[in-house]
Formats: sequence, structure tokens, C-alpha cells
Amino acid sequence: MEKEQQRNTIVFNSSKKELFNTGSGYKSLQKKLRANWKIQSFKDEITEEKLIGVKLWISAGPREKFTAAEFEVLKKYVEDGGDILVMLGEGGESKYDTNINFLLEEYGIMVNNDAVVRNVYYKYFHPKEALISNGVLNREISRAAGKAVPGVMDEDNNGNNLQALTFVYPFGATLSVMKPAVAVLSTGSVCFPLNRPILAFYQAKNKGGKLAVLGSCHMISDQYLDKEENSKIMEVVFQWLTTNEIQLNQIDAEDPEVNCTSQSASQNKL
Repeated sequence: MEKEQQRNTIVFNSSKKELFNTGSGYKSLQKKLRANWKIQSFKDEITEEKLIGVKLWISAGPREKFTAAEFEVLKKYVEDGGDILVMLGEGGESKYDTNINFLLEEYGIMVNNDAVVRNVYYKYFHPKEALISNGVLNREISRAAGKAVPGVMDEDNNGNNLQALTFVYPFGATLSVMKPAVAVLSTGSVCFPLNRPILAFYQAKNKGGKLAVLGSCHMISDQYLDKEENSKIMEVVFQWLTTNEIQLNQIDAEDPEVNCTSQSASQNKL
């Protein structure tokens, strides 16, 4: 219990040539987090000792391979109640020359070697700056972001509140997600590949360590954090990781594809 109470630090890993870290591209994010957390940067090998007191370990676009020993340390960290946020980008592991999927697959998540592109030009010039307006797969994300529509919370009538959150997903990849992990955001119906997961959550049973995987490390960078409702999504992700205040909707968690199917079906009618 003593160890639990000391978890007051968020660590940004920079030992794998991460694209973003405390010194580069994530200044706005750090500013928001500093209100409640101590922020540190890891430049050396990941060891069990270094993770003592760490609530959340973040790797944003690793561009080197982790060692088997480091993966073991991170797995034990999650088992002991620690939380992890991993982000990559378009082209996945092959472009970034990392092996992070080896860890993520343990929990039912994999970053694909692809790229998300918006089919229709709107607002953002680059097609890989994908604007997504119907990508929420779990209504709890909308509710936690303050977007829930009153009276539209039952499972039979959830359309409005699923459409409510708009975000820009820049230079990102899709994810493959299997149970026990849960897909919570997708590419929606106007981006290609259609209706593919881009954000997934996993929660360990015993001591409740958590893992969140986002297919775009750019999405919460200084350049994009204040675009659309990206900062709201960032707050929800960090709130889910570091508190017990957000409980995913179980109906959506059991079968997130239901939303995907209905979205693509309605798209076909247009």
C-alpha cells in the first residue's frame, strides 16, 4: 500500500529516441499535467527501481527497440498497478523501427503498419490530418468529455451522443484490438481505412494497472492539442489512466463493432 501512495509521478520515456518527449513537442501537455503530477524524463534503460513511485509511464513515438528485460519490467509494472500510455504513428512499427507491439500484443492490442487518410477535403489541407466526427465507440468517452446528450444515454438511442465529439487525428495508424482490450475511438466513416480502432484501453484485473494505446503521437502534440476537441480526449485518456472515475460502458465495450456497422451502413446509403 505504501508503494501505491507514492505514485505521484508521470514519466516520459526518451531512451528509445521518442519522437516527442518532455523537451520536444509536448510542452502544452506537460503544462496541463504539472498541476497534479511530478513530471520526469527517462533517458536510460528501464528498470524496476526507476519505476518506483511512477503512476504513468509514457512512450510517444519510440524509434528504437526495447530489450526483453525492459518488456519484463513494464509487464511487472502493469501487474503491480502501474499505468502505461503508448503512442505511435503512420507506418507503425516498421516506419518507427521499434518492437513495441511485442508488449502491446500481451494485452490484445497491436499498432498496424498503415496510415489513416481523410477521403473528403475539409478544414485541414493534408489528407493525413484526418478530421473525425463520428469516431466514438464507447459512449462513456463522450460523457466524460462533457458531450453526453441528456436523455440519450440508453443503449437503444445513443446516436446523438456518439456523434458529439470531433477530433483531428494527424499522421496516425490504425490498431488491431482483441479482448480483453477495448476499442474506444475509431476512424469513423469518412476516413480510410473505415471504422478501424485508433485508441484502445486495457485494464488488468488484480491491482488494476491500465494500458492505453493511441495510434497517433501527434494528436496530443503542441501543434494539435488545441485543435477541435483533442484536448478533451487527452483529458479523458489521462483521467481514465490515473483515476477510477471513468468506467467504460459495458454494452459498447462488449461489442464496439455494432457502432462501426451502423455507421458504415448509413454511409453506404448516402
